[in-house]
Amino acid sequence: MPDPYTIFDLPPESDDETIRRRYLSLVRTHTPERDPERFSEIREAYEILRDPINRMQYRLFEAGKGDSIDAILKEAKARSAQRRVPVETLLSWGRDRT
Repeated sequence: MPDPYTIFDLPPESDDETIRRRYLSLVRTHTPERDPERFSEIREAYEILRDPINRMQYRLFEAGKGDSIDAILKEAKARSAQRRVPVETLLSWGRDRT
């Protein structure tokens, strides 16, 4: 699958509202009846970009940034500074909280 940001023609720094508006615009233009492959591609990209945690995981691991702790901490601090997702939530991936 191509990069979701390329599909949406948005920079990686785009906020939730911008991503949502762009998704709605693309879905209106590329309906399943007219272009089912493009519609499917748009839906898959939106599944990655709609959730801040999924978006961050994509940016860190699937977009070639690697899994270095520096990259994870840098992204976590940036998200926390924007008050979108608490740092505790970002750093608790895969941890058992029992």
